[in-house]
Amino acid sequence: MSEDKRPELLIRYEQMIKDHANYYFDADDLEEIAYQYEIRDLYQKALEVIERGLSMHPGSMSLGIKRAKYLLCLDCVEEAEKQIYSIPHDSVDAVLICAELSFIQANGEQAISLLSSLLSSDEMSVDLCFDIIDMYLDFGYIDELKDFIFAADKVLANGSEVLRELALIYEDRQEYDLALSVYDILLDRDPYSYVDWFNTAKIHALKKDYDKAVDACDFALTAKEGDETILSFKGYCLYDNENYAQAIEVFKELLDVIEDKSMIYELIAECFTKLEKNEDAIRYLDKALSYTPDNANLYYQQASNYYDLGDISNAIQRLRKSIELEPKDADALAFLGEIYVEIKEFTEGKKFLEQSAKLNPENQDVLVLLGDLASQNSDYNTAISYYEQALSTDIYNVKLTFKLILAHFNSGDQEKAVNMIGQLDETTLQIDNVEDISEENRKELEQTKEIIDKLKKILKEGLNEDL
Repeated sequence: MSEDKRPELLIRYEQMIKDHANYYFDADDLEEIAYQYEIRDLYQKALEVIERGLSMHPGSMSLGIKRAKYLLCLDCVEEAEKQIYSIPHDSVDAVLICAELSFIQANGEQAISLLSSLLSSDEMSVDLCFDIIDMYLDFGYIDELKDFIFAADKVLANGSEVLRELALIYEDRQEYDLALSVYDILLDRDPYSYVDWFNTAKIHALKKDYDKAVDACDFALTAKEGDETILSFKGYCLYDNENYAQAIEVFKELLDVIEDKSMIYELIAECFTKLEKNEDAIRYLDKALSYTPDNANLYYQQASNYYDLGDISNAIQRLRKSIELEPKDADALAFLGEIYVEIKEFTEGKKFLEQSAKLNPENQDVLVLLGDLASQNSDYNTAISYYEQALSTDIYNVKLTFKLILAHFNSGDQEKAVNMIGQLDETTLQIDNVEDISEENRKELEQTKEIIDKLKKILKEGLNEDL
């Protein structure tokens, strides 16, 4: 039997309910029991605990405040308001409830005044500030929240945490320059705060200002030398900024401090691949495989590098190993099928391409290649099926449309081929009104229109009739 993880007080309370008995609990115990329900979002049960408590301790102010709180959580606004104003409501918890009621009643000015009054309370703390911040956010008072946080920063012994919270709020709202301005304040206070330097780096990276992100990482590493998280982020920033050689050096440095060395060897290999140093990439992928020999993706990457080197034999061998480990990898199956087609081993190629198409029926390249193979074998009906399936994912693809027209023509269905040419002609006339189309397809349609117009002109002159 599994051990009961519930607090002893809650077990005793629930046993009382089950037995329809009446046990004595003091007010603090009842608040703790209600809290256990609160943290599970069981506000109705929490309210029932408090109301039972008030029957035992009718004069308890704290229980009265809790009752108002849970009524508010249950959207019983009028009852909550009646409850809170029926008792002294100058405690911190009571003021928070009154402020929330004011926000709900669209009296933001009064709510802000109530919350601001807490700044002079002896109970003002970072945790209380976070509760107030959540309330401002819940009701969308962002500008007023900023004012509150800066005011709180002045009265707290250390307001850095609430300033960091403001920076995170700006980051979530994608107001990156405002977030940076808050981190500037924090770094003026503590130039060696690696947390704030690292957060600054992340903001610069979000702005795609990778040079500044790397500089911020360097400052963070000055304060916390060899930190795994910061080194890793610096390496990614260099990679994203296409500084692959520098990224390699950072990732090599990371090898000395990180446990998952396979991942770092893989990152180094990716950098070498970007630098078109495929042999080095393969070597580092071998190092990665020494730690994770069952990683199908590493074999796939090796295959890609061998392919770029022109080493088809090793590319095939690595792909087969990748597929052995991950038989349902549509990309690996497609890659292997394409290689076999390239070296004219069509039967093998078709086999792997068909497996890939079953797993990913929207891969247009695979569908077209299967259509081409069918056409080569004069199996035009099969080719038509694949071309139509491919065209459904890219309806304005001119080259694919012509392949389909030709397949219909070769199958003996000239009427269908002529109709499709007419539809293509109609599409070219409407090209300026088509919005959901890639730039490449738009250019091809424009070129097709020019070809069809020239063909019409030639036929008109030759036949002396309008087309």
